[in-house]
Order: sequence, then structure tokens, then C-alpha cells
Amino acid sequence: MTKVDLTVSKVPETSPKWLGKYGKVLYPKIAAYLNKNSKIIRADEYLVQEYCSAYDIYRIAYADIQEHGIQQAVYKTAVSPLDGSVVSRDFSGYRKNPAYQMMSDSLSKMNQIGRELGLSPKARSQMMELNSPNDKNEESVDDQLKEFFK
Repeated sequence: MTKVDLTVSKVPETSPKWLGKYGKVLYPKIAAYLNKNSKIIRADEYLVQEYCSAYDIYRIAYADIQEHGIQQAVYKTAVSPLDGSVVSRDFSGYRKNPAYQMMSDSLSKMNQIGRELGLSPKARSQMMELNSPNDKNEESVDDQLKEFFK
């Protein structure tokens, strides 16, 4: 059986055509950064695409909030049954801009995927811990397996 080296084929640095404008800009930057990590393989491409797609939604929702505000006024409109004309338009309060929930959801998704890809300081340190054994006298997994199969 031949051994397949999964680290050779890394995440492509060209963004997929279907990504939105913000995701297309972010994708090559994230891919180039991640490809420097020895633990990133081609199979992680899907996570990078998902991360950039969530970023695109985040930016669109953020722009909507900037334009329309975090909350929106709600009005109750009364219409005449005779001719369909507006009789009154009464203010009934405020509601949260739906874009806020979209922004929040996409930010949560980005944080989740970012941890998986090692994009946060804590995730990076955990990935680095996987490389080095806790105790220098401790045998590596390869050495333990060799000993076991003797």
C-alpha cells in the first residue's frame, strides 16, 4: 500500500467564482496564510469557502445595518374598505433590523470555522501543541507503535 502525502496538495489560492465580492477578496488572503501551515490539506478548502461565504454575509448585513440602523420603526396602517386609501399610519414601536441576526449568525459561523482552521491565537497554540510532545523524555507515537509491533 502506498502512502499518500496529504500535505502536498494545499488549498487553492484562487477564489471560487460563486463567492460574493467580499468573500472573493478574502479567500486568496486566507488560503495563502493557511497554506503556510503544515496541518492544512486540500480537504480544508471547503472550510475556507464556508468561512469566506460567512464573511460575505457578515459584510452585507453590516452594510444594511449601517444604512438602516439596528432597529426599525414599525407602523400600523389602517386602510379604508371603501376605496383602499390609507386612513391612518400609526407608529407602533421598534423592531430589531433582521440584518442584525444575519450578521450575528455569520459572525458565530466565522468564529467556529476560524477555530477549526487555527485562525485564532488559542487555536494556533493548540495546533502547535499537537506538534511537540509535552515531555521531551516521552516517546513519540511512531516510536510507541514500532515498540508495540516488535
